[in-house]
Amino acid sequence: MSRLGRAANRAADLLFLPPLDRLWLRRLRGKVLCLLYHRVDEPGREPFLDRFGVPPIPPEELAAELGVLQRRGARFLTYADLRAGRFPTGSEFGVIVSFDDGLRCNYEEGMDVLQGLGIPAVFFQSTAMDAGGELVWEHALYWYGAHPTLAPRLEQLARQRLDLPADLEGAALIARLRDGTPVVRVRELLAELAEHWGTAGELAAAAERLYPSGEHLRRAREAGHELGSHGHHHVPRCNISPEAFEEELSRSAAELEQVLGEAPRAFSYPFNSHLPGDAEICGRHYLQVATVDAALVTPASPALDLPRFTWPGPHANRLRRRRWLSTGTLAWPGR
Repeated sequence: MSRLGRAANRAADLLFLPPLDRLWLRRLRGKVLCLLYHRVDEPGREPFLDRFGVPPIPPEELAAELGVLQRRGARFLTYADLRAGRFPTGSEFGVIVSFDDGLRCNYEEGMDVLQGLGIPAVFFQSTAMDAGGELVWEHALYWYGAHPTLAPRLEQLARQRLDLPADLEGAALIARLRDGTPVVRVRELLAELAEHWGTAGELAAAAERLYPSGEHLRRAREAGHELGSHGHHHVPRCNISPEAFEEELSRSAAELEQVLGEAPRAFSYPFNSHLPGDAEICGRHYLQVATVDAALVTPASPALDLPRFTWPGPHANRLRRRRWLSTGTLAWPGR
């Protein structure tokens, strides 16, 4: 964005002064604003996730955001409510609070916030993120990428095995491996590193710290929250075959059913990665599919294409926060 564009975007924050709330709320009436968060945690607690993953939202910030919506009169819903036909009337607006990935902090710090406000939410769980297992490929990649001595080994091995440019390093290398490399090749790299450097125990300890147990999931369900699927291994659809994608869907549904005693009805795409025809595949296993395609949900929204807005990161000021909560975006013009 140019300097002039940034200045105009900052000036647009003034459109979200409290006296203008009524205008923005009118835009939301009869619709559902679906918000997506990934990690409710304090910055610095997990440096390797801070460095390569999405930024965490501190619990007090999440409470402040949801409190604003609550004071505005939001009707908080889940995807189960939409399946049951409980849609906001033309005089009210709905909000769905959702969490992707399924990190342990969401079931602890995040649930504390939700319980304090009396708000239901939807937790989309990647079932391979289990406290009794190991780090999923993406988090293992971040762990090696942030390791002071093993990061150069990862870079060297990636260049050898994948014929990557010699100047590709750091965050750019991690992004290439995560977003533009077949997952099977990345797993081969990680397995070779673990075997050569004996890091399996450290990775398992990180998984124990980061991921929830089945008891976390059951407590969330008992507290009135909905559990959905986020696939099993949390892989981008663009980097796996249709057959592997469907295996991710079915395996995740089966594992959640084993833990909770009932199959999940909603699914969200890892990385919001999806291809033409994927909704049909998802429809064989789930009744609803959540995307991150940045639009409001209306009664006409297809059940297999329910858009959400993802948290844009720490806000520069309170008006910027109000802007995000009114429109779901910080871009201009807002949609």
